[in-house]
Amino acid sequence: MIRKIYYSLILILSLGVTTACSDDDSPADNSVKVPDAVMTSFQTKYPDIAPASVKWDLKGSYYVADYKTTANMREVEAWFSPDGTWRMTETDNGRDLFLLPTDINTAFNNSDYALWTIDDIEYYEYPDATKNFYLFEVEKTGETDTALYFSTTGTLIKTTPAANLDITPDTVI
Repeated sequence: MIRKIYYSLILILSLGVTTACSDDDSPADNSVKVPDAVMTSFQTKYPDIAPASVKWDLKGSYYVADYKTTANMREVEAWFSPDGTWRMTETDNGRDLFLLPTDINTAFNNSDYALWTIDDIEYYEYPDATKNFYLFEVEKTGETDTALYFSTTGTLIKTTPAANLDITPDTVI
């Protein structure tokens, strides 16, 4: 009887572990119905991305294509309006300054935050390229986690606390 309880417990625990963990890197079932205009716009803008490798989400009124680039495995979210208009792309650069243009790398290293620890670096791209920017999330013991907004030319635009950094196409920077 104890052996039966033991094996049952092992089975229940192993089922709990496998259902609790998810593989965020694998494509979802894509239960979001993506309008044809959005799919066409996505495939036109990103012809090298296999549609099967894209996970679609609905965030507010935007259709968001979530995928990894083939060349360097960066995580990307491309945002589209329901009519298919591309609104924004967010590219996760991890923590690696060497993946960034020299102007951005230099600007960070010359900033007051150069000795802080980088948590993440995101690049935001818009149809109006003058709005493009890099967002650094940095931390330092005893200090508030901080978000640094750099223009594509390396100018530090602004700094804010790093809490609640949900950037959408409608976010004013």
